[in-house]
Order: sequence, then C-alpha cells, then structure tokens
Amino acid sequence: MDPVQNGEVVSEQSPLAEEYGEFSLRLRREVVAEAVRWVQTQSHRFYRPDGESDHWATLGEVVKQGGDDCDGLDLLTFVLLRRLGFEESEIYRAIVVERSSHQHHMVTLWFDTESRENPYVLDPTGVVTKQMVRLADVPDWSPIELFDETAHYRVEVAVEPAAVSGN
Repeated sequence: MDPVQNGEVVSEQSPLAEEYGEFSLRLRREVVAEAVRWVQTQSHRFYRPDGESDHWATLGEVVKQGGDDCDGLDLLTFVLLRRLGFEESEIYRAIVVERSSHQHHMVTLWFDTESRENPYVLDPTGVVTKQMVRLADVPDWSPIELFDETAHYRVEVAVEPAAVSGN
C-alpha cells in the first residue's frame, strides 16, 4: 500500500522506507529458516509414524506424546510462526503429493509476497526439502490441499490448452 502524505498518495518510497522493508523481509526469512532447521532437528529425534490409521494430532498432543508423524510435527512450524506474528493470509499448512510415487506429506507454505505466487516450502521432516526453498524448486511435489484454522482449499491443476487432445 502506498503511503499517504498530506492527503495525497505518494507512490515512491523514501530510501529509508525501502531499506526498512528489505531489512524486515530479510529478518523474517532468517526467523523462518531457523524455525525450519530447529523443527527438522527435532523431527529426527521425535518422529513417530501413525501406524494403521492417520490421526491428525493437535500441538498439545504432539508435545504431550513426545512426537508424531509429519502432520503433527508440521504444527511445530505452523503454530510457532503464527505465534511470532505471521499473518493468516501468508501461512498455510499443505498436503503435498510426489508425482512419481504418489506419496503424501504435510508441510507449511509461506506466501511471503503480495503476489502470493511461489511460496516457500517449510518441511518439518526434510522429506521434500532439507532447506527453505520455493515451491517451484521442488517440481516433483505439488500441493493438493491448503488449510489453516478457518479455511480449507483444494488445489486443482489447470490443464494447458495444448495438452488437451481434440477428437
């Protein structure tokens, strides 16, 4: 949003405003990267497969039981970032699927830009990625569902016109 000065919209930001915005974004990225590193370290110690049924634990259950699988451990990242002030519109949990194996996995997606394109993948166990990378950097994995505390979205892949066969 452009700042208002004496009732008029000013489209150019001052050098200080630009540097402040860049510093803030860099610091947020560092916090997210550190959270991902910590959660992945903990998941190596506290990963517990579900077994026969896939129970989605709450954060309280994960902590009390001393671990969980990817969907429970993902809560460590998701809830931490929410508690640190990341907005609802930028942090979502996501079920992703690997195209070749059809393996499902839970991650957090961070939409750090206003365009909401190509979010960061925050993987609690390192199955998709061991580092904080953009979704485009893991082309074998695709989100199929995104959700948070209040909304649930199903992701549908658009079919390219050239890929649609005629008669």
